[in-house]
Amino acid sequence: MFIELFLLTLAGILIGMVTGITPGLHVNTVALLLMPLAGAANPYFLACLIIAVAVSHSFFDFIPSLLLGAPDPETALSVLPGHRLLHAGRGYEAVAAAVTGGIMAMLASTALLPLLLAGMPVIYGLLCGHIGMILVIVSAALVLTENGWKKLSALAIFLLSGILGTLTFNSPLLSSDVILFPIFTGLFGISSMLFSMQSATAIPQQRMRWGNIKNRLVLSGTLKGLAASIVLGILPGLGAAQASSVAQFSRAAGRDADRGFILTVGAIGTAVTVFSILSLYTISKARSGAAAAVGSFLDTFGTDEVLMLVAVSLLSAGIAAILTLAAVKRALAALAALDYRKLSLGIIGFLLLATAIFTSWGGLLILLTATSIGMLAPLFGVKRSNCMGVLMLPLILFYFGM
Repeated sequence: MFIELFLLTLAGILIGMVTGITPGLHVNTVALLLMPLAGAANPYFLACLIIAVAVSHSFFDFIPSLLLGAPDPETALSVLPGHRLLHAGRGYEAVAAAVTGGIMAMLASTALLPLLLAGMPVIYGLLCGHIGMILVIVSAALVLTENGWKKLSALAIFLLSGILGTLTFNSPLLSSDVILFPIFTGLFGISSMLFSMQSATAIPQQRMRWGNIKNRLVLSGTLKGLAASIVLGILPGLGAAQASSVAQFSRAAGRDADRGFILTVGAIGTAVTVFSILSLYTISKARSGAAAAVGSFLDTFGTDEVLMLVAVSLLSAGIAAILTLAAVKRALAALAALDYRKLSLGIIGFLLLATAIFTSWGGLLILLTATSIGMLAPLFGVKRSNCMGVLMLPLILFYFGM
């Protein structure tokens, strides 16, 4: 059985690589495809497969976020810092920072496993009744961290993106499986590339080295990622995107700010898989599509199952990290020889085509609207994270019964 589990883990890593580097594909899609097999195949095999897919996906999805401007919600806020590093010849460092965060978060959450198993039910009891107010505080902090009159611009962008999210999520135009693709591609992907095209004509020669990330930065980024992941692993309706928004408030200053923030986002993206497993075990709540699939596959979910899935997560993270760094080296070497404006236009055309295929005309309308809103942030000189109102405002309205 050990050999079979190992081979299925490898298969899951490869599937996660495909979903991670392909815009529009998500782990939840794989989970839905595996659901019909719940009664026919070995449930432990299926559970290990989907967890391996989720962990692998969390590493590889930084590649399209950095190179194609096609982010998942989990990596959307890392797009602009990643592009800055890319245009400084440090694109490899950006992905390496995300990989470092993912590996460190996986190791730390495993080491803290006994403490987390005991503490998560307590934290759930303390916070569960206050989700709406927590979201209001986080949203207000996003806006109020801007300087002077820019607070008004930030508020307007937050509300505009929030209205877009509210209308879109309540619309029958798109299914829930694909609805976030045109939203985040527009808000953070295409809008970023359009501005980059104005000043950049070529991607500079990339330095294929890790870069010196200070131990202090690694430690603080990992701890922030773990803290945010614990909260999102417990509370309903919250995801890695909201956790990344919280991480905005404690960004490092100076030249390491971008790498530090990307490291935190990487930690959140990977740790959420472990915490969704722990949430399923400690409070019997599935906080991710992968965890929901695991819960449907396994009739019993005890300590042995938790340890098995955490072990699979560790193995998947180690292998996926190595493959991600190898893949981004090849991608960056190829991109450095291309004209950036032509490349950007080609990527934008590809994203428009992908949106049309996955979401039809309704998705194209949402994509164009989201791109327009996403371009307002740099025009008014405010952080693009204010566009996270697209998720925050609908959740606030939901939790306050509006």
